Parts: sequence; C-alpha cells; structure tokens
Amino acid sequence: MSIGTRIRYYRLQKNLSLEELAKDITTVPYLSSIENNDHTPPIELLSQLCDKLEIPFMTYQNNDLAQLFEEWNRYLLLNDTQNSDAYYQRIKERISDSNDIFVVMTYNIYLIRYHLIHNDLEAAKTIIDFFIPLQNDMPDILKFSYQKYRGNYFYLKGQYLEAEPFFKDAKNYLISVKELYNIEKADLFYMYGLTLGRLNKNTLSIFHMDEALSIFQQCYQMRRCTDCHLMLGVIYRRMQDYKEAEKHYNFARQLAISSNYIDILIKVENNLGYLKAKLGKSEEAIDHYLKSFEQSNPSINEDKINTIINIIKEYHKIGFKEQVEKWLHEGLDLLQSNEQFTEIYKEQMIELRFYQYIVNDYPPGFEDFILNEAIPYFESIKMYQRIVLLAKTLGDYYQERNEYKSAATSFAIANSAYEKIINF
Repeated sequence: MSIGTRIRYYRLQKNLSLEELAKDITTVPYLSSIENNDHTPPIELLSQLCDKLEIPFMTYQNNDLAQLFEEWNRYLLLNDTQNSDAYYQRIKERISDSNDIFVVMTYNIYLIRYHLIHNDLEAAKTIIDFFIPLQNDMPDILKFSYQKYRGNYFYLKGQYLEAEPFFKDAKNYLISVKELYNIEKADLFYMYGLTLGRLNKNTLSIFHMDEALSIFQQCYQMRRCTDCHLMLGVIYRRMQDYKEAEKHYNFARQLAISSNYIDILIKVENNLGYLKAKLGKSEEAIDHYLKSFEQSNPSINEDKINTIINIIKEYHKIGFKEQVEKWLHEGLDLLQSNEQFTEIYKEQMIELRFYQYIVNDYPPGFEDFILNEAIPYFESIKMYQRIVLLAKTLGDYYQERNEYKSAATSFAIANSAYEKIINF
C-alpha cells in the first residue's frame, strides 16, 4: 500500500483537513500530490507528517492477523454470527498494535460486512462513507470487498437500483480474489441475483442464482444451496413458471427438513402457500401457511404476522368467516400486545384492519380508513399492488350502494396504481 494512501487514511481518520495537516510542514498542493501518489516525500517530511498524525514512521507486516482475517472472512461469508463474533473479538484486541495500512483497511472493510450481518446498518454506513475518498487507492482485492458490501448495504435498505451497480462493479475485481475464491464468487452472484430479481430482471437473476447454486453445491454449503433454491422458486413464480417454481421450493423444503434449517423452512412453507394461492388452490395454500405458522417462533416477527395475514386471505376467499375471525383475533392480539408493534408493523396492521372491516360488513369508518389512511400509506412506500386491491374493493363497495360517481373515482385510483406497476 502506497505512502500517500497511508497518509490520507490516517488524516481522514483524525478528521484533519489538508490545510490542518500541512500547516508548518509543507504546502497544501504538495501534500495533496503526496496523497494522490504523484510525489514521494523526502524522509524528513514524511517523518514530520507521521509525527503529526501520531503514527509510526516504519510499518511491518503481521502474518498472524492475515490468517485471522481469512478465517473471519470465511465465517462472514457464511453469515455465521457466532463464529464471526469470536474472531472479531480476537482481531479487535490485536488490531491496535498493527501499523500496516493494508491490515488496518482490511479490518475496517470486513467490519462493514460484520455490521451488516448483525443488521447494524448505521454502523456499516459510517465505514462505507469514510472509505469513499479512499476507494481509488485500494488494491483490487479490497475494492472487490468494498463494492460488494456497498451493494449488500443498499440491498438491505431496499434500495435495489442503488445496489445493482456496486455488485456489477465488484464482478470486475473478482479475479483479484485468491483465498476463498469460489465462496466469494458464489456469495457475490447470489446477492447480485437477488438484486436483479427485485428489479424484475428475471433472466439475468436466474443466471446468477444458478451460478451461485452450482458453486455452493461443489463446496457442500447446504444452507446456502437451500437459500438459492428458495430464491429460484420465488423468481420462477414471478415469471409465472409455476412448475419450475414448485420444483425449486420442494428442493429447498427437502434440504431445510434434512438439515433442520427451521428459519428457512418457515419461509419455504410460506412461499409454497403463496404459490398454491396463485394457482387458486386455497386449501393447499392454507395447509402450507399453517405449517409455516406452527414452526414459527412464539415471539412476533414479520414472517409470522405475514403468515397470519395470508391465512386470513385464503379463508376469506373460500368463505370461512369463522376462521377469518379467529385469525384476525390472533393477528390483532399479537400486534396490540405492545404499542410499538402497531408502528413497527404498520403495513400488517393496515392489512388486518382492512379484513376486519370486510368481515364485519363494512361498518362506519371504512371509507375514511381506505382513503385517508391505507391508500396514502401504501402510496408513501410505493406498494401499488396493495392500492389496486384497496381501491377496487372500495369501488365495489360504492357500486353496491349505487354511489356510481364515488365508485368511478375509486376505480380511477386503482387504474392509476396499476399503470405505475406496469411502468415501474
């Protein structure tokens, strides 16, 4: 790693401007040229800069830390929080003793992934932002990790358009990866495939997901194979290739059962239920949803409350009013057990209240709920499919009451939302 990169890194770490570091030592333009690696400073000048930055003049390699990094990265790639925590503590205790800029930068870039798998997006973003002015000075191996982790960050934020170019750029640096090449490639292709799927680029998504699956199979990473099959099922279902979707869901289900991946099994059963619902097989859909619910953790989480809503939808389709009421009671009790839940799971709360109005034959307040609460909320998060359903239901409600002008307005809202889906 170059002298200029080392100076710039520690200057930024200490939050010093070029002017502040250069003061009484050199000129700002010359310091800038050093940081840009256009000039190599004389030893005396470099010594003064190091003294002001409070860093050693000489650096040395630390092979022991390099070995720890490799093992830490392996567990980070596998999303193994327990072992990655253990290695993080070991490295954290020793990293302050290192003055090798490559080692220090590697530690901080891997720390982005560490924060991401712990869902600490704010901490990850802080490090990402810090390295933006340094990204061009990184060796290719660190550029690969940095760009991939930036993609991961934006994916977890739900900003898929922003995530895509970072994964694409990371592919350009993949050749620089020496250790764990296959797992690194599979992990990148999996996340890139997920992102492309979210952007409805289904053919490209399938290509990358198939590549990831093939590598994970070769490396006997069964959990990651299960993830790939599940996501391939989702992509094929979106493409309305229901036969291929069911095939991959069943592969995922078999792997999840045989390896006791309960968290994935819950998702698989939920997705099989959704597939059967799309095929108009409500009873089979309910069976899968119930299996998902039975496996779920007693505490509330998003998957669990979504499963309850899906059960309600299918019972409503086949006219089982008592079951709809039973599951509405289950869902509302869960969300109302803590006042924070109604805000955290606002989307789900609106869904439950929607079906509560329907099952109670549209009591007073229904119109106000749809027009002034439900539709504005889903508009704010760009969930236009929900708006289509809500507006169409309201339109049917007005038609049955011969309020044709209001019905026309509601159907116009539904059509407008549908156009936004098509033009997305």
